[in-house]
Amino acid sequence: MPETKPSICRLCINGCPILVEVADGRVTRVTGDRSNDSYDGYTCVKGRAQPRFLAHPDRLLHSLKRGADGCFAAIPTEQAFDEIAERLGDILDRHGPRAVACYWGTMIGASGTVVPVIDAFLRAIGSPMEFSAITIDKPGKNVARALHGSWMAPRQGFDDPEVALLIGINPLVSYQGVPNGNPGKWLPDALRRGMALLVVDPRRSDVARRATVHLQCRPGEDAAILAGMLHVILEEGRHDRAFVDEHVTGLEALRRAVQPFTPAAVAARADVDVDDLVRAARIFGDARRGYATPGTGPSMSGPGTLVEYLTLCLETVCGHYLRAGERVRNPGVLMPTFSAKAQASPPTQAYGYGEQMRVRGLARSAAGLPTAALADEILLEGEGQVRALISCGGNPATAWPDQGKTLAALRALDLLVQVDPWMSQTAQLAHYVIAPKLPLELPGSSLGRDFQSLGAPAYGSIEPFGQYTPAIVEPPAGSDLIDDWELFYEVGRRLGVELEVTSYIGKPIAPTRLDPDVKPTTDQLLEAFTRGSRIPLEEVKRHPHGAVFEDPPVHVAAKDPDCDARLDVGNGDMMRDLERVAAGLGQEERPRAGADEPGFRLLCRRSTHVYNSSCNDESTNRGRPYNPAFLHPDDLARLGVRPGELVELSTAGGTAVAVAQPDAGLRTGMVSMSVGFGDPREDDDVLRSGTSVNRLLTVDQEFDRYTGQPLMSNVPVDVRPLTEARAGTLTATAKEVHVDG
Repeated sequence: MPETKPSICRLCINGCPILVEVADGRVTRVTGDRSNDSYDGYTCVKGRAQPRFLAHPDRLLHSLKRGADGCFAAIPTEQAFDEIAERLGDILDRHGPRAVACYWGTMIGASGTVVPVIDAFLRAIGSPMEFSAITIDKPGKNVARALHGSWMAPRQGFDDPEVALLIGINPLVSYQGVPNGNPGKWLPDALRRGMALLVVDPRRSDVARRATVHLQCRPGEDAAILAGMLHVILEEGRHDRAFVDEHVTGLEALRRAVQPFTPAAVAARADVDVDDLVRAARIFGDARRGYATPGTGPSMSGPGTLVEYLTLCLETVCGHYLRAGERVRNPGVLMPTFSAKAQASPPTQAYGYGEQMRVRGLARSAAGLPTAALADEILLEGEGQVRALISCGGNPATAWPDQGKTLAALRALDLLVQVDPWMSQTAQLAHYVIAPKLPLELPGSSLGRDFQSLGAPAYGSIEPFGQYTPAIVEPPAGSDLIDDWELFYEVGRRLGVELEVTSYIGKPIAPTRLDPDVKPTTDQLLEAFTRGSRIPLEEVKRHPHGAVFEDPPVHVAAKDPDCDARLDVGNGDMMRDLERVAAGLGQEERPRAGADEPGFRLLCRRSTHVYNSSCNDESTNRGRPYNPAFLHPDDLARLGVRPGELVELSTAGGTAVAVAQPDAGLRTGMVSMSVGFGDPREDDDVLRSGTSVNRLLTVDQEFDRYTGQPLMSNVPVDVRPLTEARAGTLTATAKEVHVDG
């Protein structure tokens, strides 16, 4: 008889409470836990596919070592730790600590304890070279916040908003922009309560179809639209004067900078209806409670830091912050209680500090070191060259922009260690592949969700929901698997360095020394990382299905009498960047790609059945393992391409082949594709593995000077039908693969 156990899904940031059916030590079914009102039993196709992932025939159950002949053979983890430590020690002795780098990707949440140990490991060996997916996704959020300053209480966020402004984000797929929970439930409920939904997006996405106002703009014009909204709000006096007078500086500089962004000029540049633009600005300016958030789209499409900064300016001039006496609805559960105050924390250094990159004048920013520079740091010879990389929770071969350069860099490393449950594209290039446990084989908690909730206004949970889960099942019999953090602990111990954990994804936690002689358990790490939390972990454990912990409540305290800090809406760097945007007003749209063929713009998008490059399996992809190139039906007709046929995409960075599909929700002249697909081999079969969008991108031609993030969307691209001769065996394969028509 199956036993049902409550747990937490850790395959993405939504963190759904789940019920796991176990029979004979195997997970047989995963469903949503209806005992939580916010989630209401919600799970996505990825979460429900976990029984398949656990028992997948391609899953790695032993770590692997690549031999001189390029073939992999199983290796005991203890032996792998010994050999990796020996090779790292030699690299450290010969080249110094900067030669060793670590990268962590978006699947680090599957472990929940690894990032603090990675931080501790790198500090212990003296290396500053920690890179993450943050700087190739939305790094401008961190940098803009540092330039602008922070409010010492939460922004209003999901707390009874009258308006929500979503810029290039689709929360029904990404789970960002609406609270953790059931995205298809909260949004309709909020709209029924009277919330106005404003969407800025070149695509008529799932969420755009529900919008009160949808500005279906040209891509890359988000900064102009935000400046236009600020122009209307300030010109018509719809801002919160009292809040601005007491807590804000730089208003006159901002007012001057947005003066050229008249509704008519912005509407012409962005190709949106001028009345809709003015209406959106007035709705947002008149709402006393609300939030705005940009997503991956604007971040990858141009001046991402400026877009994030203008969004903060919009929130600030409208006063969308909790005030003295208001209750903080979600003060966190497993993190320490914070002191919420109705006052500003001043701007801090945002970029150009710490470790300097050897390329493009880049350095550390508030988002971390620029991942887009790491391939160059590996390939560029000389002092400081990176010679060893440990990759955990990510797949650089498909995730990093400029795939050609990335592959050359990964192949050039003296040591590449990949922590991966599968033979991913990066694992195929590694010297060692360390096989980890999967989430349901590990204990976990909602700690990461707490930090999300307080990090940005459109992330995390509405209420202080906390949950702990023990490991639900043991790893398969005869396997040799680890929790990700164990690699860094064991290698550090063999190198003779002592690890001390002091932060959790950039946020300080109680310092914890990891005893090299007495190895902790994952549960002990969770206890250490939550020491001093608002709700003790032991109390959270008493509620196996999770619970909302409202007591003790947290209220916003009054401003300190001697506080003179202010939020800055007139930062000099940002105002100069805005002047450059203003210089383009009145000009025609940027030239399209190519002179002889119809030019297009390549846009990023997400797919529900994958989490970046993870979870693409026959149990989730419904017979479509590839990422189509979506075009408007009129564009397909103009190209003479039928749905399901192959097209060739060409940019300044390279070429790739993709399967064309129609999307009437796109603007004409756009090609929309999901990232994280494709086999790095030149002869890959796009119908079985998809198309690598990153093969089309470059890292050094157009990039954000603060974060190093290259242009990864709104990229000029030519699209041509693939000739019958070039299609070859791919056309024959298409008959065997289901193609949506």
